[in-house]
Amino acid sequence: MNSTKASLSPLIVCLLFGMCFASGAYAQSVSVSVVNNSLCFVSDTDNDQSTPVAYSLANAACVEPSAVNDLNAFRVTSTTSGNGTSAAVFDLNAGVAVDANSFSSEYQAGRIAYAYTVSVTGTGGAPWDLTVDQQMQGLLATDSDGTGSANASSSGVSAILNLGSVSFGALTTRSSSSFGSTPFSASRTGDLIQGVGDTVLSGTVEITLDAFSEWGGFFGSALDGAVLFGIDDVSQSIFVSIDEYATWARAVGPDGYQASFSLALTGGFCGDGTTDPGEECDDGGTVNGDGCSSNCLIEFCGDGITQAGLGEQCDDGGNVAGDGCSATCTLEGAGVPALSSSGLAILILSLLGLALFATLVPRRLSALSVSRDGSQRKR
Repeated sequence: MNSTKASLSPLIVCLLFGMCFASGAYAQSVSVSVVNNSLCFVSDTDNDQSTPVAYSLANAACVEPSAVNDLNAFRVTSTTSGNGTSAAVFDLNAGVAVDANSFSSEYQAGRIAYAYTVSVTGTGGAPWDLTVDQQMQGLLATDSDGTGSANASSSGVSAILNLGSVSFGALTTRSSSSFGSTPFSASRTGDLIQGVGDTVLSGTVEITLDAFSEWGGFFGSALDGAVLFGIDDVSQSIFVSIDEYATWARAVGPDGYQASFSLALTGGFCGDGTTDPGEECDDGGTVNGDGCSSNCLIEFCGDGITQAGLGEQCDDGGNVAGDGCSATCTLEGAGVPALSSSGLAILILSLLGLALFATLVPRRLSALSVSRDGSQRKR
């Protein structure tokens, strides 16, 4: 009973080690990295985006250099999560707001632009499906604090990968005569990108938020316009605040824009326990020396690799006995080592040399003896 336990313990340890090794061998994952390339636009004309300004995190309010008192604001934040797993998420929040000065109009827009890469790894060369889901939610708002007019709108959301394209298109636009807050939302799910093996995809996402404010005349004032897209307060001052625009109960998330990337293998791979086309074997692991290699090739005596796990003591790449490694991959000649053909030839030449030496030496000794006797007689 004890001997049985002793023989099974190493086997159990090997199996557990193999299972652990296999589980981490091909842990397929997807990750997302992004670069912020956003722009902002400030103008006295509605929908004027002729002069872009690079968005600066250090100075988020894009203010006209010639009119520093204009109340314009633009905020952008982004995060990625789930990187290195089978699903990764890119979240984006932004907001834009505007309030014109007296006797003027003001337009504020933010073009949210990100370059990003999606990396697919750990696939073991297998085919895969990458499912892309997008959803967005925000608030268009105007504040009726004067007799002028204002509007707020979002012109669209698009996300494009080099192996596929996904786009939202036009979204809700507020009229200049409307006041208050109007939520908007859109979603697109199930876009599919297919590939094989580890891959890096390039993509972009662009979102445009814009708002316009105009002074209402000599006895009036300007209205505030804002697009809140995951950020409730984008103000330079108090003209866009949480109290004004966050009262419509945003209980449904995510607020802003979210892109989710979900990865799933669609074909077999070495180590999944199923012998797929192109594989000679698949034992569910990726450990060498157990009869099925880490490349899912059958291991055998004569393949030139000594597999200790198969009980091999040697493997010279052949199955010929008498050359030091037997046909069953065990060492030969425990007492007298077996000789190869070249070794045998050397042995024969050595024996012939010894025989020749044994023949010549006695004759030489006899000749010397005779020579000495002759010289003694002459004396």
